[in-house]
Amino acid sequence: MKHLPVLLVALAAAALLAPAVFAEDDVTLAEAITKGKPILNFRYRYENVDDDAFDKKAHASTLRTVVGYRTQTWKGFGFHIEAENVATVGNDLYNNVGAGSLNNGVTDRPVVADPAITDLNQTYLWFEKGGSFLQVGREEITVDDHRFVGNVGWRQHHQSFSALNFTNKSLDWANFRYAYISKVHRIQGSTWDSDSHVVNARFKLGEAGKFGTLTPYTYLLDFDNVPQFGISSASYGLEYQGKYKIDDNKSMNWEAEYAAQRDYGDNPNDLDANYLFLAVQGVFKPLSVKLGYEVLSGSPEDGRFTTPLATLHKFNGWADKFLNTPVTGLKDLYLALNGKIGPVKWLAVYHDFSAESTSTDFGGELDFQFLYTAPWKQGFGLKGALYSADEFSTDTDKIWVFTTFKI
Repeated sequence: MKHLPVLLVALAAAALLAPAVFAEDDVTLAEAITKGKPILNFRYRYENVDDDAFDKKAHASTLRTVVGYRTQTWKGFGFHIEAENVATVGNDLYNNVGAGSLNNGVTDRPVVADPAITDLNQTYLWFEKGGSFLQVGREEITVDDHRFVGNVGWRQHHQSFSALNFTNKSLDWANFRYAYISKVHRIQGSTWDSDSHVVNARFKLGEAGKFGTLTPYTYLLDFDNVPQFGISSASYGLEYQGKYKIDDNKSMNWEAEYAAQRDYGDNPNDLDANYLFLAVQGVFKPLSVKLGYEVLSGSPEDGRFTTPLATLHKFNGWADKFLNTPVTGLKDLYLALNGKIGPVKWLAVYHDFSAESTSTDFGGELDFQFLYTAPWKQGFGLKGALYSADEFSTDTDKIWVFTTFKI
């Protein structure tokens, strides 16, 4: 397995260097550098957490600032650089779980995982040719819906990877991705050493994907210096997505996914866990209704299904009670409604959580969100998560108020 990166890099290079017909570059090297795209964006957020496990609430007022630059492409090459600063605005009355010196030392209030940090979050070189795209360096990587690999974009300090990232979209009916990850730069400011492989493909079924898409994948994650949450694993899965269009305003969407997870690399434990996701959605613009069912298996004997590189906040409730799969697994049955009232987009989701390998009821959660984008392109948002505990964790309410602006 150690030779797999070398083999796949060779295949990627062959694809990139294969003969193809291109238009001549219409920019010089100097123009590619000087006429690139500046990157500047801001996100201010206030987060309030009321968790019954603590006598005090968490109050997190933070500002994320990103400054960067992306060149134009010259002879297929380009460069991207991006620096990120997260600063507290006012008092940091929350446990920021920062790594090392980034930790603010607050332990008597709930966690808000937004430490103050300044970081060169992305620096990578890319090369593109004939539908192939190769990136090398430190970058944010997202795969499909972020369930296995994501940038944790909700948190102020995004997750990024020291990686080689290759994609090919030269075929109308298929695309392919391979990434080798040598380090994982976590949202708390820590770094995981990694020897991990991401292999993913997507195939359109029928002409222009008339019968849906099929996505097989393999994620081989091997970590050296990480806690139990990031223990090494191999996941092999298949996802099917379909859609039936009724008219321009109405459609039915469905999705089915299954994955098996086994121990891998330096994992000292036996692991035999599985993942299942089923969903059906009716779209009746401006309203849509989605029913979803997600299962991450778990038991003391066989271990638990985990996705440590995922954008976990996106799944299993915004109160973040299930960032780490419980020992007895997790079943999440949810109903989501979203729509639009004038210029305001809204979303409401109710989750019912229970154990996978026992009859334990964990609790329920109501999530809601309102988003508005002003004519000058500034975004404003209100978001909440209300978790009601049954036999897992404690009652927790979270409220966020935020605004975003970028050029």
